[in-house]
Amino acid sequence: MKARLQNSKFIVIIFLSLINFITLSYLKYKMNDLELTSYTLDYVGNILNILITSVHIIGLLIISFRKVLIDKNRINFILFINTASIVSLLIVYLINTVIPIDAKEYLLSFPLKKVYVGFLFISSYFMSVYSLIYIWGIILGIERLFELRALLRTVFAILILMIFSLFVVWNVKIYDEENLAYKKYEYGLIPGAAVWSKAKPSPIFEGRIRKAYDLYKRGIIDKIILTGGNAPGEITEAEAAEKLLLDLSVQKNKMIIENQTQQTNEQIKYIKFDPMIASSNNPVLIISDNFHLTRVLQICKFFDVNAEGISSGHTLTFEKTIFYRTRESVALLLFWLFGI
Repeated sequence: MKARLQNSKFIVIIFLSLINFITLSYLKYKMNDLELTSYTLDYVGNILNILITSVHIIGLLIISFRKVLIDKNRINFILFINTASIVSLLIVYLINTVIPIDAKEYLLSFPLKKVYVGFLFISSYFMSVYSLIYIWGIILGIERLFELRALLRTVFAILILMIFSLFVVWNVKIYDEENLAYKKYEYGLIPGAAVWSKAKPSPIFEGRIRKAYDLYKRGIIDKIILTGGNAPGEITEAEAAEKLLLDLSVQKNKMIIENQTQQTNEQIKYIKFDPMIASSNNPVLIISDNFHLTRVLQICKFFDVNAEGISSGHTLTFEKTIFYRTRESVALLLFWLFGI
């Protein structure tokens, strides 16, 4: 009787694991205005999510087939954390459909909505990974300080994912100009970046703008897409870029202004759904910093946007290089897993 009850609970947990995976995948694509038919098996984030779910379910099946009785409190605990993981994702869904949060509200310079959604996604994922490691700890017969060991191994697993992401971000040589496969582009995109006082682009942003101007002047790009909204009280990033390019004598009709987006994925989504840009037969050339381009092009792959990247050539101190690449590695991992 106990064995039958245990197996029935494991079936429920397997079902919850599948629901978790489906809900996460749905939110990841729906929040970016994509249908699940756009789902691909060769995207890094999708591979990671499939792997986590598969190993989780395999562990549950192994325990079931072994027919070894497990303490009911442990089974109930696994059931609880898998349920809590799904609840976190359901709250994400409510935030994006029912709960009103102003897209221009900020917390420590981050959009408040993204902070809430990111926290819930990370919480859900952490619980899923913890459940996986907890189950495999049972299989391997780990007993001493079992829950604590599972927690430490979960943290270690997340760190491994971050190191992998950092390694990917660090590979920037492919964005040198001589590696471009095409020599002429209809569109060049400048992703928005910080604007300082008096509508002056930050040095990083100015580096992108001046590189785009150089490519335009040499005839490599024909039109320049300027993207980026604004934080409260500031001129938009796109308008700041337009002002500098006008000062450099770029014709106004050679610039396309998009001044509503706040994040890189929104800017890529813009060129994905703009009919004029999407109809171009050539790739969009994205001009940005080498530490940023890896994530930008991964976002392009997710949206199935034909794009290439070229480094702005802006140089950073060693300390800033470490900071920006570490930040980008975290941002890349979040986009891989959750599409945010």
